[in-house]
Amino acid sequence: MARRIVVCGGGSAGGVLAARLSEDPANTVTLVEAGPDYRTAQETAPEVLDADQFGFTTHDWGYESADHVVEGDSIPMFGIVQQGVVPVLRGKVIGGSSSVNGANALRPTPEDFARWTGLGNDRWSWDEVLPYLKKLEDDPVGGELHGTEGPVHIERFTEGNGLRPVMSAFLEACAQAGHTVRQDMNGAGRRGAGPVPFNRKDGIRQSSAIAYLGPARERDNLTVLGGQTVDRVEFTEDGTARAVILADGTALEADLVVLSAGAIGSPAILMRSGIGPRRILDRLSIPTTQGLEGVGRNLRDHPMVYLTYAVDEATVGELMPPLQTALAFSSAGAGNQGEVDLHALPFTMEPGVMLVPLAVVRPYSLGRVEITSRDPDADPSIRLGLLDHPDDLRRMVAGIRQVREIMGSGPLEKYVRAEQWPGPEATTDADLTRAVLQGKNTYCHAVGTCAMGGEGTPNAVVDQSGKVHGLDGLYVVDASIMPDIPATPTNTTVMMMAERCADELRRNP
Repeated sequence: MARRIVVCGGGSAGGVLAARLSEDPANTVTLVEAGPDYRTAQETAPEVLDADQFGFTTHDWGYESADHVVEGDSIPMFGIVQQGVVPVLRGKVIGGSSSVNGANALRPTPEDFARWTGLGNDRWSWDEVLPYLKKLEDDPVGGELHGTEGPVHIERFTEGNGLRPVMSAFLEACAQAGHTVRQDMNGAGRRGAGPVPFNRKDGIRQSSAIAYLGPARERDNLTVLGGQTVDRVEFTEDGTARAVILADGTALEADLVVLSAGAIGSPAILMRSGIGPRRILDRLSIPTTQGLEGVGRNLRDHPMVYLTYAVDEATVGELMPPLQTALAFSSAGAGNQGEVDLHALPFTMEPGVMLVPLAVVRPYSLGRVEITSRDPDADPSIRLGLLDHPDDLRRMVAGIRQVREIMGSGPLEKYVRAEQWPGPEATTDADLTRAVLQGKNTYCHAVGTCAMGGEGTPNAVVDQSGKVHGLDGLYVVDASIMPDIPATPTNTTVMMMAERCADELRRNP
């Protein structure tokens, strides 16, 4: 059956969907991306290609969170555009955030999907998603848990394969503190320290634009429209999506519309289309297409702070690649069987400084996204809610104490000179709590604002296939439909979800 499909958003999910759905010659697929469309590696901006570059804002939406930040001095500024303002970094370029992130390919865990199924999403069990995690990857580790023929190449830096001495010393320090060292942090055991799996190849970030869209570009049935912002979706009288309206007024007629604009963009498009909380639609005089109170709610993100250390330039040596290793651990301590709820990832970007980002990856805090205007070019109001829940704050403070132990231990002695932030004067829980509230930032993993769940249940916006409740021909497939946040970076999870939903959309026209 021939279908006209419009995918809104060319990021981690949209690039995968457009590539997979256009494999069927009966489909005519149009992919719409607000940022620039770099068709070849030669015309791509260097920082977008280079997997060693991250934290830049040359291809970003420029969003900010309304989170309150306590004023303070000497706060780490990595990723911060304006002092005291928490950025909501989102890639505005073909490939989306997969084109600008740290290329961290840590996969979700069985425990993550036990939470999803526990929330009523029984078709998202570990056994059902593992084949799609394997389908997307080309991981030389191989074995039962890994794919070796997928479009996304996976690399690790190991002893004898580019692991820098200072990063090797970090792993040794983690082991000395009681943490298991693992060569495959996407393997059966996830707790511990080891080389980060990256979606990179020959130094190039393997975004959805490179890995998926690149090989699909020559298909006659695939069109990519760069530099085009989506305004809203139009419907027939019976509630079936019939067209996507761009900011310039252009109408793209469709038999199927898939929103893949991310945890910020997708709920905003829904609201402008009359789908969302009635109080917001009424305030902006938007006719209600479908009242769904969960649109824009349930926002979850990983809060992060950047512990900062002065290091010996000569001993540390070469700064690149900046990030190679990570520690996944429990706030309860290395010898405790508590769940993995913290990540620490040391990296170097400038001479004489090492940053050790520390993130709470099982947060309880919730945020929200709301549009403030019918204008598609107006920024939405975003509140990440970072560290609003007191237990998130408590666990962050516990994590700082554990990282301090590691960074001050013997294996790192010849590299580390002094702690610069929070600083040695911050010793009590009150001191560290104040420092965290001054230096809070984000791991940049917003999810959940169009959560999947049973029709009529609180916060539920889409069903388990991504179909918007109460409407036909409209799907959402991206990080926004996650019912809960994985305890890992979210990019690989989003690509997996897009692979799986593309399969369903092809099977069920």
